[in-house]
Amino acid sequence: PKVKEALEEHEKGPGSSPGNKGMFATGKSDFDPTGLRATMSASYEAAEASLDANMPDHLPTPKWFAKQDEIVAWYEERDLPVSIGGTGYGTVPTHARVARW
Repeated sequence: PKVKEALEEHEKGPGSSPGNKGMFATGKSDFDPTGLRATMSASYEAAEASLDANMPDHLPTPKWFAKQDEIVAWYEERDLPVSIGGTGYGTVPTHARVARW
């Protein structure tokens, strides 16, 4: 019973403050029809809709992603545990790795 109640409470989502519906001391707000520019007129639904509309449509991948099979094969042929991703070793020039003190 408690789990069911907790699940129902979770499905309701976050409660939203009623806000002021865009009515400020200076009058009705008309500078933003979505209501997201002012905290008191913003709602979770409008914020989620705005986030969904501006969601990126790409997923960046690391530089080593194209040769991941080669990296795994290198570790397996040496009977070593496979590290996660490419190490980047050898990509920093020697003069950048030498101490300058």
